[in-house]
Amino acid sequence: MMKQTKINLLFPVLLLCFSCGNVATDEAVIEAITPAEANRLLNLNQEIMVLDVRTPEEYEAGHIEGAVNISVYAENFNTQVNQLDKNKTYIVHCAANVENGRSAKSINIMTDAGFKDIMSLEGGFTRWQSEGFDVSDQ
Repeated sequence: MMKQTKINLLFPVLLLCFSCGNVATDEAVIEAITPAEANRLLNLNQEIMVLDVRTPEEYEAGHIEGAVNISVYAENFNTQVNQLDKNKTYIVHCAANVENGRSAKSINIMTDAGFKDIMSLEGGFTRWQSEGFDVSDQ
């Protein structure tokens, strides 16, 4: 009888443990990608959005073609970000993507707002430009 009780108690615990693996699908997936990887993805999938979180002045001096500029310093950054489609994939960058920098702050705000698929551009716009990828000033 004691053995049967232990099994009856163990089964729900095991079931709960194994079912928790599916919970992660509701969490944001954040991946760091190189400029080469970003360029390849952008060429393969026109639905990926580039979010440039630098200042408007930095953006106007040069940016990734098709990027949307929302400065993380803008008073209404959260409001503007919340107007974006949370179901799309985003490549987020600032000038250099340093640890705890503008892109990291932006990604934290986006994940808190419910965005699920976010990529961080390693080295930011500076690395993108230094590796010779296309830059627009339009």
